[in-house]
Amino acid sequence: MDRVRVGMIGAGARATYAHYPSLAEMPDVEMAAICELNLERMKAVGDKYGIHLRYTDYRKMLEEVALDAVYIIMGPEFLDPIVTYCLKKNKNVFIEKPPGTTVEETRKWAKLAKEHGCKTAVGFQRVFHPLVREAKRILEERGRIIHCMAAFHKYGEWQGYFDSLTNDVIHIIALLRWLGGDVKKVHSLSGQFYSNIGKHLNLYTAILEFKSGGIGILHSNRVSGGRVLYFEAHSKGISVYGDIPGIAGVDHLKVVKDNQPYEEARVIRNEDIIGSNVPYTHIDGTFQVNRHFIDCIKRDEEPLTNFEDSVKTMKIVRAILSGPRLPPVA
Repeated sequence: MDRVRVGMIGAGARATYAHYPSLAEMPDVEMAAICELNLERMKAVGDKYGIHLRYTDYRKMLEEVALDAVYIIMGPEFLDPIVTYCLKKNKNVFIEKPPGTTVEETRKWAKLAKEHGCKTAVGFQRVFHPLVREAKRILEERGRIIHCMAAFHKYGEWQGYFDSLTNDVIHIIALLRWLGGDVKKVHSLSGQFYSNIGKHLNLYTAILEFKSGGIGILHSNRVSGGRVLYFEAHSKGISVYGDIPGIAGVDHLKVVKDNQPYEEARVIRNEDIIGSNVPYTHIDGTFQVNRHFIDCIKRDEEPLTNFEDSVKTMKIVRAILSGPRLPPVA
């Protein structure tokens, strides 16, 4: 397959900020059709990216346009009927996180994908962040990763369809799983601090026991001083500390090994890997996760963050949400 024809369902902020520009950079991808209920938004996006076939009914789009893949970029509460329909029509599917509303929904999609021979992917782009990939490569030269931690903090209340763990913090659960491997047990403690929204959890902590014997630590405070995203990981005599908020000129990795002083740590900047004059979509792994999905379709390979794998991430989310909780702090 020389060229992948893609249909886009949804033209919201996340799609137009991340996936449309990523795909537009790829000469082997044709954004052949768009489906969107908001006619003004559809015209603006269709005109910007040269998408001439436009629909308000995704079923009609799939009937009339030969597509190799479908991007379904919208809130998780709207996904199920569209994802189910596309998979039953034998279409490869890319969605944003979270992968559905429940473990059972994600598992159903995984089963359909297998039955219909579809490639699937979830947009866990931090797994594809250039510094995260480099960190794992460096560490595993010494041995397997036996200890890792990831933190994702934000300031402000959450009033979305889902809790913030399912909708957002899930990114670092996927990141920890990629660093440490499959999880055999979850220990968690969550809470509700300084929030007036009923049953609004905004503090999540968890220890993940990996099947490999290592551990991962999740740490997220949603009423913190501001947005922070970082990770650390350790192997035999070597450690990495990564600051990865997805900001040009900021993201970097520190590598410490063999008892060297911290002030002598090797610093690897994101620009050292991706270059200094690249589009913003390359900074946090967004372009890379899209490129990976397209390449897997062309090579007939299973994408890393496919629906079956994402079931494991959703199960960790459920375990944390059903775990013990601290008394609320007013």
